[in-house]
Amino acid sequence: MNTDQIEKESLKQGKRLAKFTLRLVLKLLMPFLPLIVIILLIFFMLSILIAGVYSAFPNTDEDKNKPPILAGVFEDKEKDKELQDNYYKLCDKYNVIDTWAVNEDPIGPENGSIYEASANSPFYPGGKVEHVGGLRDSNGQDKKLRLQWGQIHAATLYYTYANDLPQITKELQEETAKGLHPYFYYKKSKVITTTTDEEGNTETEITVQYLLVEAQTIQGHYQYHYQWKTHHYGKTTVTLEELRDINQILPNRWQKLEDWMKEEYNLNDNPEDLVIARTAVWESGQGFDARTEWLNWLIDNSLSGEYISQAMIPPELIPMFKEAEEKFGIPWWFLAAIAYKESSFNPQAENITTKCYGLMQVSPTNWPVYSTQLGFDPDHDKDNPRAQIFVGAYMLVELGFKNVDWKGDWKEQTLPILTFYGGFVKVPSNKPYSSTQEWCRAEYASIIWGFAEKFNLRGVVWPTPGYMTITSPFGWRIHPISKVEKFHQGIDIGAPASASVVSVSNGRVTFAGWQNPNDTKAGWGQYITVRDENHLYLYAHLSAIYVKTGDEVDIGETIGAVGSTGSSTAAHLHFEVWDLALGGSSGKPINPLLVLRN
Repeated sequence: MNTDQIEKESLKQGKRLAKFTLRLVLKLLMPFLPLIVIILLIFFMLSILIAGVYSAFPNTDEDKNKPPILAGVFEDKEKDKELQDNYYKLCDKYNVIDTWAVNEDPIGPENGSIYEASANSPFYPGGKVEHVGGLRDSNGQDKKLRLQWGQIHAATLYYTYANDLPQITKELQEETAKGLHPYFYYKKSKVITTTTDEEGNTETEITVQYLLVEAQTIQGHYQYHYQWKTHHYGKTTVTLEELRDINQILPNRWQKLEDWMKEEYNLNDNPEDLVIARTAVWESGQGFDARTEWLNWLIDNSLSGEYISQAMIPPELIPMFKEAEEKFGIPWWFLAAIAYKESSFNPQAENITTKCYGLMQVSPTNWPVYSTQLGFDPDHDKDNPRAQIFVGAYMLVELGFKNVDWKGDWKEQTLPILTFYGGFVKVPSNKPYSSTQEWCRAEYASIIWGFAEKFNLRGVVWPTPGYMTITSPFGWRIHPISKVEKFHQGIDIGAPASASVVSVSNGRVTFAGWQNPNDTKAGWGQYITVRDENHLYLYAHLSAIYVKTGDEVDIGETIGAVGSTGSSTAAHLHFEVWDLALGGSSGKPINPLLVLRN
């Protein structure tokens, strides 16, 4: 064997060793990846997974003059920026390429909750009536499932590595985005806002909201179901469809991603290999996205359970908690506190050790038993937050919550039950506690009690006390100044100049001042933004500001005064709510009435 042959054989062996090493590392790391994500907020996941992927790439003399494959992940290199910019463009293109309305005319309360699919009769791949061309769901559920640049990049990285390619091409980026892109199906539904003036005259305004009814994505194939509700805000009533539950209709929620990977990567039929590959791609993609989407906010602001109030609870969950209260007798705010402690309101949270799953962290042995007893499907309802809340509440009742006096000393009465529910069986030798209940009180129950008290401390707080007339709802409208149809990202509340504006949440002021100090008629004029654990709240067109950036505010605290600064035709408060979980530096706007609902 000559020298060239020896070098080539050594190179092949090196590549095989690198592949074997990567596979072994991923096998070892896979059970711990969710914990790494939760505890270390992506930091170590990024360094382990991404560095691990890069270390496995071939590096021969022939490769030295070839461009790196986003080699400068933590640096702003020109090649990296070019690739990343293309990923963003592909996301913009392929996230909306298959967004479809399933009905032409918007429905009202008289129609009931129609245009909703079932597991046996999905819209995908049919049901196309009208191309929507955007992520339009009023609850933001589509944005949670959208394809992100890091997911495309992780998938192309794996493909490039598996096929020993020297670089990621734009063609490969395009094909990957196309293969992974989501399908979203919406129904058009009316939002009916009726306002009564002092003389008893009523004025009704109808706007249209798009509601996601089905999503076929690499995160799962979901169907959404709604119910009509009417809410009263002073002399204003709002009737609209609200999310009732979510069903995952595949036995394996990762089927779309795994099917694509199996075909593209030429993987064998070994399920273990497929899971390892999918986990590597998915977790690495999450790491890339987290770094660009919200990591800076975590570093700069470090919100970690500090700003707790009812307003921060994901609005789609509150009706489910309240429905569970009616059915099982446990206060909704206590159920919400358990869910926040157990899962941070993540319906897909999983304990890597116990395999407990969902909002209420139900064990894999209890879930099929109790979900079936309550009329849910153990497979299709696994990711259904309503089912998770109901099962958790039912188990707590059976454990003894039915005997708790919620007007008495409910903390001490719930302690032994929480001790069992939280898994406090035997005090570890390294813990300074004399009993399991003492251990539970210190590290579990007291935290839940604190959350519960804050969730129950104040109900819904309206941002302009005494003035509840909604002069312009959330959604598409003709702008009063430009006369152009534009999406209204908040609600306008009619109130006289100098009327008080209060914070609807506990939180930190992230901005307080003029949008453009050189032009007092521009944009929002004087405005304030406040952030809590899950939302950003914006108060605009103010005549006065009583807080400054960095201040901590309490729910109900006066922070400013109604005005007409900026682009405004009369005194009013423009109020927005942005859901931080929906991506971007400040999340995405949702209907403020979801948070302000009574």
